[in-house]
Amino acid sequence: MKKLKYILFFLFLALVFTRCGNHDNIFCPDEKNCEDVAFSKLLDSVDNVVNGFYYYDFNDSIILPAFEFYKKNNSRHNLWMQARCHYLIGALQFGDNHVSEKAAMHLVEALKILDDYDDIETHGRASLQRSKIHYISSKIAFNFSDGRSCKRFAMLGLDYATLANDTAWMARSCSNLGIIYERLGKAGEGDTAYMYCDKGFGIADAKRYPLERAYLENTYANCLRHSHDYDSAICHFNIAKSLVDNDVLLYHKTFLEEAFVYYQKHDYQTAIAELEVAIQTPDRNIRSQSVAGLADCWEKVGDTLKAAPYLSMLRESNEKEIIDRHHNTNALPVLNAYLQSLDKPDKSANIVWLIVIILTATAIIVAFYFFWKKRHLDTIKDKDFETLNLKIQAIYSDRNNNKLERIMTEFNAAYPDALANLKAAHPDLTDTELDICVLSFFSFRLKETADIIHLRDNTVAKYRTAIKKKLETDDLKQVFSL
Repeated sequence: MKKLKYILFFLFLALVFTRCGNHDNIFCPDEKNCEDVAFSKLLDSVDNVVNGFYYYDFNDSIILPAFEFYKKNNSRHNLWMQARCHYLIGALQFGDNHVSEKAAMHLVEALKILDDYDDIETHGRASLQRSKIHYISSKIAFNFSDGRSCKRFAMLGLDYATLANDTAWMARSCSNLGIIYERLGKAGEGDTAYMYCDKGFGIADAKRYPLERAYLENTYANCLRHSHDYDSAICHFNIAKSLVDNDVLLYHKTFLEEAFVYYQKHDYQTAIAELEVAIQTPDRNIRSQSVAGLADCWEKVGDTLKAAPYLSMLRESNEKEIIDRHHNTNALPVLNAYLQSLDKPDKSANIVWLIVIILTATAIIVAFYFFWKKRHLDTIKDKDFETLNLKIQAIYSDRNNNKLERIMTEFNAAYPDALANLKAAHPDLTDTELDICVLSFFSFRLKETADIIHLRDNTVAKYRTAIKKKLETDDLKQVFSL
């Protein structure tokens, strides 16, 4: 009888271990299936080369056999691998065509697979996969100059990189957001571009993440270039070139953008030397811009014979680009449709609980409003502010040079204790930062502030960022109402 009990006990343990050993691991290939292992290694190698950037020197046909293999059944592992195949096909299509509709469709299909399986999306590797997909989606939107969609995808990319705790991709996403806010952001969002660059610098150490740091340096240099701080921009472009490891695209892209700086400085010979390096790129987009730049520079120096072949190449390039964009007009609607699906309300939500939450939140907001109103009866926001603001704007419109002194005199006369209270609460604020706080209170923009206190735009932007950190606020207009 005892022997029978022992036999049954061991049979039970064997059954448990067998079931545990045969569970469907979505991330690991089946070692017994040679094709699965081979395709998994193939996808890993392509993923390492693709790395979420622009140009790739092979097409998506190498992924198609793996894609067909994993479509045979919809096990959790196969769905995960299908999502990876969709992502890599989309990345390779984008690298080849830049705005391919096919790329957008595959990226969205990958996201839909991850959306349908909540247990997958909470995993670190899946979050990193999402971050890469959103990164490329933002680049597609960037090529169509769609700032809203571009920023939304880029922010999602940073959120998922943070969730995955992947430092390299967090830095890369910060660089992406920096260039998006600089190029496609609305007027006055240059501060946000600098903020994301600073955040990326804090994440990516140059020794541990040289490539990510190179992208950040390139982005920061472009911010400086658009602020007309050309000397600082050239310095950061050179740092970026020194950090580039084997990213051919970034290497040539940096030469191209540095050539723009020299062009704006009217140093056409140096610009030509930079463009002659950039034109060697395998990336069609950078090459066409380099051709246009060389044609323009040779015309500027008066050598029409050397400009002629580049002008001919430029016409051919423009014609091809028009044809390509005509065939890719549906790429952006595919991505925007996915963004709209994220905003749809959850039909399964409990309506009663939703009403209770809304009413409770409303009651809390009303209570806080009356509490805030009681505490801030004596704040700067009073009925005389409009009159004072008109005086300040009149001073700014005046041609006299002592604008700052006159503005501060009016401010101190109206609110004699405001600066003293702010200085007492934050003794680390410098005199220049206090001046900027006052100018921000009167809604002066970046260039207007720079004009009043006789500093460069980018210097004022750095001061603003420092003030926001010290005061722990994003709205400098509210500084004297805190």
